[in-house]
Amino acid sequence: MTAWSRRRRVGYAFVAPAFLFLCVVVLFPLGHAFYTSLTRVRGLASSFVGLQNYQRVLADDVFWHSLGVSLAFTVSAVALHIAIGLALALLVDGLRFARTALRIAFLTPWMVAPAVGATIWLWLLEPQFGVVNYLLQAAHLVKAPLAWLGEPALAFASIVTVDTWRGVPFVMLLMIAGLQTIPREQYEAAAIDGAGAWQRFRYVTLPNLRYLLVVASTLDVINTIRHYDIIGVMTAGGPAQATEVLPVLLYNTAFRGNRFGEAAAIGVLLLLIVLAFSIVHIRVTRPER
Repeated sequence: MTAWSRRRRVGYAFVAPAFLFLCVVVLFPLGHAFYTSLTRVRGLASSFVGLQNYQRVLADDVFWHSLGVSLAFTVSAVALHIAIGLALALLVDGLRFARTALRIAFLTPWMVAPAVGATIWLWLLEPQFGVVNYLLQAAHLVKAPLAWLGEPALAFASIVTVDTWRGVPFVMLLMIAGLQTIPREQYEAAAIDGAGAWQRFRYVTLPNLRYLLVVASTLDVINTIRHYDIIGVMTAGGPAQATEVLPVLLYNTAFRGNRFGEAAAIGVLLLLIVLAFSIVHIRVTRPER
C-alpha cells in the first residue's frame, strides 16, 4: 500500500463520522419522507400507491391557494426585510455614539425564539385588551378595536409584520458588514465631485452592496418560504385559509386531516421549491462571479 493510499484512507476515516451523521440526520428523513409520499397511511398500516398522492395534491385547489399565499407572504416579507434592514444598517453605520447599544437593541427580535415572539404578538394584537388596539384608539387612528387575526386581510398583514419584525435583524447584520467594507475614499471622491447624499447612496453604496443584496435576498427567500412557527402559533392558517402557507398546509394535512401520504408529497414539493432557490443562490455566489 502506497503512502498516498494510506493518506486517503485516513482522510476517509476522518470524514466518515460526519458523513454518517448527515445520513442519519438529513438523508434518512428525506428518504423516509419521499417513501411516505408514495404510500397511503391508515393508522399503522400503509400501502404503496405510487404517484397518486402527488396527483391528488396537484389537482387540489387548496394546494395552489397555499402556494399563492406562500409566494405573496415570501415576496412581501423579503421586500420589507431588505428595505428596512438596509435602512437600519445605514442608520447604525452612520452613528458615532451608542452604536453597539442600538445594534443589540435591533438584534433582540432575532434572539427571541419564533414561537415565543409569536405568543407575545398574540397578546399585543388581542382585540379587547391588546396594547396595539389601545395605542391606535388613544391616537384616534381607529374608532373600534380591530380583530387583527380574525379578518383575512388583517391576519395576513399581521403575520407579515411579525415576520418582518423578526427577520430584519438578519439582513441588517449582513448590510452592516457590507457597509464596513466600502472604502471611505469613494465617498470622499463623490463628495468632492459635488454628489449629494442620495447620489452617494445610488452610485457608491448600492453598487458596492449589489452582490450582498442578492445573497441576502436569496437566503431570506429560502428561510421565509419554509417558515412555519409564527404562522402556526398565531393563526394556524386561518381565517378562511388566508394565512395557510405551504408549511402550515403540510402540518394541517398530516396532523389534522390524518393524511400523511399527501402531507409528505406536499413536503417533497416544498423541498423542490427550496432547492430551486438554493440553486440560484449557489450560482450567484460562485467565486468566478
